Amino acid sequence: MSLRLEDRVTELPGVGPKLAARLDDAFEIRTVGDLLEHYPRRHQDAGEVLDLSQVAEGEPATMIGEILEWSRRRTSGKGRRRSLDIAEAKVRQASGAVFTATFFNQNWRANQLPPGTVVAFSGKVKRFRQQLQLPSPDVQRLGQISGGLDVGSAAERLQHQRLLAVYPAVDGLPSFKLAELVEAAFEELAPLDDWLPEDLLDRHDLVDLDTAVRGIHLPEDLQTRDAARRRLVFDELYVLQLGLQWRRARMEADTVGAVNAPVDGGHADGFLDALPFPPTDAQTRAFEGIGQDLARARPMHRLLQGDVGSGKTIVAVWSMLNAVDHGRQAALMAPTEILADQHHRTLTHLLAPLGVNVLDGLRIELLTSSSTTAHRRRVLGELLAGDVDIVVGTHALLEEGVRFADLGVVVIDEQHRFGVSQRVQLKEKATSSGASSDRSVLPDVLVMTATPIPRSLALTLYGDLDVTVLDELPPGREPITTQLITPAQAHRRDALYDFIRKETGEGRGAYLVCPFVEPSDVLPGTAAVEEHARLSEEVFPDLQVELVHGRMSADAKDAAMARFRAGEAQVLVSTTVIEVGVDVPHATIMVIEDAERFGISQLHQLRGRVGRGGGRSFCVLFAGWKGELTDDARDRLDAVAETTDGFVLAEADLRIRGAGQLFGQKQSGLPDLKLADLTQDLEVVATTRDLAKRVIEVDPDLADAEHASLRSEVLARHEGGLDAFRALETG
Repeated sequence: MSLRLEDRVTELPGVGPKLAARLDDAFEIRTVGDLLEHYPRRHQDAGEVLDLSQVAEGEPATMIGEILEWSRRRTSGKGRRRSLDIAEAKVRQASGAVFTATFFNQNWRANQLPPGTVVAFSGKVKRFRQQLQLPSPDVQRLGQISGGLDVGSAAERLQHQRLLAVYPAVDGLPSFKLAELVEAAFEELAPLDDWLPEDLLDRHDLVDLDTAVRGIHLPEDLQTRDAARRRLVFDELYVLQLGLQWRRARMEADTVGAVNAPVDGGHADGFLDALPFPPTDAQTRAFEGIGQDLARARPMHRLLQGDVGSGKTIVAVWSMLNAVDHGRQAALMAPTEILADQHHRTLTHLLAPLGVNVLDGLRIELLTSSSTTAHRRRVLGELLAGDVDIVVGTHALLEEGVRFADLGVVVIDEQHRFGVSQRVQLKEKATSSGASSDRSVLPDVLVMTATPIPRSLALTLYGDLDVTVLDELPPGREPITTQLITPAQAHRRDALYDFIRKETGEGRGAYLVCPFVEPSDVLPGTAAVEEHARLSEEVFPDLQVELVHGRMSADAKDAAMARFRAGEAQVLVSTTVIEVGVDVPHATIMVIEDAERFGISQLHQLRGRVGRGGGRSFCVLFAGWKGELTDDARDRLDAVAETTDGFVLAEADLRIRGAGQLFGQKQSGLPDLKLADLTQDLEVVATTRDLAKRVIEVDPDLADAEHASLRSEVLARHEGGLDAFRALETG
């Protein structure tokens, strides 16, 4: 009987309950399909399968033979050289020729490949003491002589397979074992039906699915492997984009958008006219794109991303004022109370020329979990009555009891801090004003992030959003000077403290950021509470040093921030609670302790807290003082020190760290990428996104017969299937 992809791996010969459990625990491989989606991490160019008499020194080759015996020895370390354990296998080929395969510090190989095992050894042949040998070769176990395997037939079987798959592996499940299971699956697997139509394959020059799946595991050459990868990457990204566009269509089902088209002479125009500087070209492009969305009768779902200081708040305020110009309300939702408070203060300042909270002026209110009962009751009543034009708040805006008279535009800041379901909860805040009773008016939604995202990642991670990028800074902002200081440069710490004292003496402020609130026995690192005490008592006893961290009460944090903002305190010690949104124009120095504990994006965001008032600003990264500085950490820190361009850093982060887990439970069942690489597959990302949008536009629920295979594939690959999409309707 032929195997099917949905069959359990126990249907494979030699896979019992124990091996099946190991496959599940290590790689979540439960079915034959899961096994075949455990793709090789690379392919070893094995060279031709050769006899010893045919090999050339320094050239790649594969030699197949039976292991006759093992010998082990240990070298004595001399000088700086470490001693080595050397295991050597004597291997006999079908011709009778004998060669040696040598492994360093891998004595376990003798147990893995006992005498009588037939093995393909791949690597570059070298000469040692007049003898040819394969040092540290890749191995592929082919079977046992006792099992009836003939060395000659094994060599013939691999004769045309030069690229050997190397799989992600763990102890107990080496790469060669996984290769054996994959080969066994292909021997029994029926040809795979294709879920993509033939005309699409021809249009995009893609091989069929069966060819691709076999070609990624057992390629005859590089061309076969590359064609297989291209098809499978297309599949991953197309299914992902179909799911994202389908999700958007379901979110917008039975809704219409509130038309908030820009009007001449309204608050939005007055706001731009009152600005002390002209908008940048990037902001102007954003106004045009968002304005077109606001004018449509479908809800806007747009991502506004821009580097620190690129002017996203200006665009957000303009967008909200367009709703106010139509007699509607707007809301700005932030992930933390500190950021919400900062936004409220910024909006009040920016809109002051239009009149804020005065007779016939704009009404702006703040609503967070810390709001007093009396304040909350008053704001809720005025929101429902339509007396409040713009409300700024945290997730408290999503709580039951928060109702609007007519909500037109919602701005969500730092989208990555909110789950999709929270964005969907905004649907509950909609009214049926101006629409038939069975259709909700969904607010226009603008999602903001100050975390620059590579275009490929933005189109993938936020595939259900249109994307606007602010890729230039307002004139006059100077790049922040960034320096990395390691323990070998200890003398520079005292010099930095002297510099901070000089800067604060001239009315400027300094942040010192620590990774922990209090000391930890598990993770060594600088604790904000201890550092605050040390700096206050030993380093800056003549300055006012404040402390802010996430375990403090809201009132205590607000008071400390207020003193720093007013210049009453010159130094602020904090954790990453000040990562986004905190705006203190006179702060010019950012010091980050244990910088290796932060990611590129966090470091860039923290650095963006200074330089907001114009003039020169500085960022100092202390690294390696409380632990080892790894190569990966050094790469991240060097990248941050070398550039202040957030988009360049985002690309570096993606290259160093990889895309990681893009989607999990927090993103409502969307699948992770197994093969696609967003650093090199941008063209496929864009192609599949456009293709998916066109399909969903004509068939929003993939219900047409011609799309039946697409629907099945999306439901099979997206965790939770259709339930994941239905769950979005209820949040």
